Amino acid sequence: MSQLTQPPGFSYPNERVVRPPLTRAHRNRVWVAGAVSNTVLTAGLTIVTLAGILFLIVAIMSLVQGIVRQSDGYQVRPVDSILEAVGLSPQHAWVAWLVLVVAMLLGAAVSWAGIWIGKAMITSAGVARPWAVTWSATGILVGIGLIASTVMSPLIAPLFTIVFGAVLGSGSVSGEDASAIAVTFAASIAGTIFSLLVYAIAGSLVWWWMAHALRRAE
Repeated sequence: MSQLTQPPGFSYPNERVVRPPLTRAHRNRVWVAGAVSNTVLTAGLTIVTLAGILFLIVAIMSLVQGIVRQSDGYQVRPVDSILEAVGLSPQHAWVAWLVLVVAMLLGAAVSWAGIWIGKAMITSAGVARPWAVTWSATGILVGIGLIASTVMSPLIAPLFTIVFGAVLGSGSVSGEDASAIAVTFAASIAGTIFSLLVYAIAGSLVWWWMAHALRRAE
C-alpha cells in the first residue's frame, strides 16, 4: 500500500507593493479641493437643515393648533399670525410652503455642487480614484459634522433662546435688549467665520488623507 504523498508547499512571493507619495501638484490640488468642497457642502446642508426644521415646526404647529381650534369651535388657521408677520395673507399660505420646499431643494443642489466641484478639481489634476476619494472624504466629513453639531447645539441654542425669549416676552426692545441682540449677532458672525475656517481646514486634511490612502501603486 503506497503512502500518501504531501503536496508541495506553496510559498507566496515576498513582494512589497510600493505606492509613491502624492506629488506636490496633486497634494496642493487636493488641499484646495477639500477646502472648497467641504465649505460649499456644509453651506448646502445647513440650508437643507434649517428649511427642513422650519418646515416641520410649521407643519406640526398647524396640525396641533388646527385640531385645538376646531375642537373649540373656531375656524381660524393657526399660522395666520406668522403669515401676517411676513406680509402674507392666509390665502397665500402656499407661498410660504413653496419657499421652504424650494429652499430645501436649493440646499440639496448646493451640497451636490460642492461634491461635484471637489471631484472635478482633483480629476483635472490627475489624482487617482477621484470618485473614491470624493465619497470617502465626504462621508467622513459629514460624520464629523454631525458629531460636532450634536455637541455644540446644546451650548449655542440656549443663548439664542434666552436673548430672543426675553425680548419677545417684554414686547418691546429696550437699549439693553438691543445691546444683547447686537452682541449675539456679532458673536454669530464671528462664529460663522470661524466655522468656515474650521470646515475648510478639516476638508483639506480629510481629502488629503483619502487621496494619500487611495493613491495607486507603481
